[in-house]
Amino acid sequence: YALYDKYFKRIGNCTNPTSCPGGTGRESMHYLLSWYYAWGGALDSSAGWAWRIGSSHSHFGYQNPFAAWVLSTQSAFIPRSPTAQQDWETSLNRQVEFYQWLQSAEGAIAGGATNSWGGAYGTPPAEVQNSTFYGMFYDWQPVCTDP
Repeated sequence: YALYDKYFKRIGNCTNPTSCPGGTGRESMHYLLSWYYAWGGALDSSAGWAWRIGSSHSHFGYQNPFAAWVLSTQSAFIPRSPTAQQDWETSLNRQVEFYQWLQSAEGAIAGGATNSWGGAYGTPPAEVQNSTFYGMFYDWQPVCTDP
């Protein structure tokens, strides 16, 4: 779930939680390692509820291209899911692209991207609206603004 949007919304220019549809298949997959993922459920087995969640924010520092390479190329480490190898191969390529996208003219790499501005799928400020990575908005401090 670390590769998916927090509420499984489609990736790309999601600026209104009511009009931004949920994704199907891999539409909600950003293929980047995000801030967190979690799951849980009721302790009472008769309650019948459970949840799972990812994060809409990805920082350059969360990425691990080496792990993605291992999980997509080394047979002993490729997960058994039928699509895992392709998912991790896509993640590897996306992470390298992410580093390139975030690199400044001076050489530094900073910030990240989010599919959910302010943690509420809000509209980002004008200065970042055209700075997107696969439709996710640039954020110099992803996660910190998520309430």
